[in-house]
Amino acid sequence: MPTPRNHDEYLAALPADQRQVLQALRQTIRELAPHAEETISYQICAFRDGVMLVGYGATPKHCAFFLMSNQTTKTHAADLKGYDLSTGTVRFQPDRPLPVALVQKLVRARQAENAARLGSKTKPAAAKKAAPKATASRSGSVKSPSAKRASSSKAAPNTGAKPAGKKPAVKKTTSAKPTTKRAGSPGAKKKPAAGRKKPAS
Repeated sequence: MPTPRNHDEYLAALPADQRQVLQALRQTIRELAPHAEETISYQICAFRDGVMLVGYGATPKHCAFFLMSNQTTKTHAADLKGYDLSTGTVRFQPDRPLPVALVQKLVRARQAENAARLGSKTKPAAAKKAAPKATASRSGSVKSPSAKRASSSKAAPNTGAKPAGKKPAVKKTTSAKPTTKRAGSPGAKKKPAAGRKKPAS
């Protein structure tokens, strides 16, 4: 059978008893999920409401209601007792269709499960902001921006060194002129008085 393009084509190709039962199942699902998109996925009729919700289909031996969740099948095992179950699938015969109340319960359970799953993937805006990346120093140790700010804010020790680029002020000193020794000081030489002769010995 060629791949159907939509639900109508899928149902039109089925025997009358299967088509009638699955059309009723389709209507119940549409009432509970009016905004869900009808699609063909893996050769079955499916409903997508942001993510896959449920689906239905048929083989020559049975009809099937696809919950697409093994967890939902396990949670409602008591309600599904007596039906042929497999991973996320409920099989039934056209002469024993699924009760409308049971379909409603299972579809609502799948809606709640999808809502919880989608909600857990949504993060607060604050959590989406990327944390500042730490940078590695030459020594190999990683420093965060806050550590850099803390280290740069420390005052350098006062070593008395003057800022680079400025030449130290040079004190101008005046060269001391030699002072002449006054007469009569111990180091001064006495000159002979003019006109006086050395006394004879």
